[in-house]
Amino acid sequence: MYENRPNQNYNYSRQPQPAYPPQPYAAPYPQQGAYYGDGDGQFTQGAEAGDISHPAVAAFARKVYTYFATALAAAMAAAFGTTKLAEQFVAQGNTGAVTTLWIGGLVGFFASYLIVVFTRKSHSPLKTALLYVFAGSAGAMLAPLLMYYVAAGMGMLIVYALGVATVTFFGLTVYTLTTGKDFRSLGGILLAGILVMLGLVLIGLFVGFPGVLTTVIMGLGLLVFIGFTLFDTSRVVRDYYHANDAVSAAINLLYDFIMLFRYALYFLGASRD
Repeated sequence: MYENRPNQNYNYSRQPQPAYPPQPYAAPYPQQGAYYGDGDGQFTQGAEAGDISHPAVAAFARKVYTYFATALAAAMAAAFGTTKLAEQFVAQGNTGAVTTLWIGGLVGFFASYLIVVFTRKSHSPLKTALLYVFAGSAGAMLAPLLMYYVAAGMGMLIVYALGVATVTFFGLTVYTLTTGKDFRSLGGILLAGILVMLGLVLIGLFVGFPGVLTTVIMGLGLLVFIGFTLFDTSRVVRDYYHANDAVSAAINLLYDFIMLFRYALYFLGASRD
């Protein structure tokens, strides 16, 4: 019978193994706090979500708010320039050109926003350019509204509304980033608020609201976009940070600021009527 013994002719000594270079760990999804940079080798493990004191999180936030600040400046310049151009058209009796400006701004506003938000690539020259297309279109859309308030002798309300929007936006931004509070849970409530606002706008097309109710509705719109400012600021140092998508973060913050300004202006105007 065969004995269960090792083969005496087989060398059981440790065989040399091929030397493979060390492979980096590749997680299927970004880990908590992982920072994926702009292709310049930046990568940080251990950054706490929402912790603005972490260098990688702070660097990303600076990038987002640099985009936001330059885009806001572009929007304000576009609003001023388009308003002056529209005033010339009105003086010439060319109201069709004013309508064309407004429609062009509307199309550019929504088209650029949707492309930026739904583009999978986190950053590209096209995506960055569309941020400024959005800013210019937003400014152009504001021109008829600004002209109306100036013509009605309420030009100072524009300054007041801009002040309210600026103080509110940056106050909420500083509060959210410094405390690290997460307001992403507001998403469902804010969606419901938007739907209510759309319903009221549609009703208002057929039924005239009294002045007091109009003021309340404008105040509701202001509250909704205060909520969106908290929501999107929380996402800057969490969702957008992990995705390394500074452009999408900036365009949403710019949208929030513009809508804060519009509803502050509507609210102040409705209160005065």
